[in-house]
Amino acid sequence: MRVDRVEQVFVRRRAGRIELLMVLESPAGDRERETLQAPTGSPEEAVRFAGVHLARRGIVASGRLRLRVERRGDLVDDARLRALLVATLAHEQGEDPQWEP
Repeated sequence: MRVDRVEQVFVRRRAGRIELLMVLESPAGDRERETLQAPTGSPEEAVRFAGVHLARRGIVASGRLRLRVERRGDLVDDARLRALLVATLAHEQGEDPQWEP
């Protein structure tokens, strides 16, 4: 199975760092889950880190991408971090030359 797009990202804090659970999908609809430990405690930096990691593997954002953050035990959609992930992926893949972090 070759995954090529990210469908969902869950961002949560673990032991002072950020953990990202990513749901990746193949063109045939198969799904794969991957957990990434970001070397930072900042959600923004963790999302950028994940974007670079995914882009280097040729993975793009799905049009249905959801990014949710764990807050007080609840998962909350975060449009700002979603936009940051999409922008990072586009920049890393050379699609957005005017990108600003």
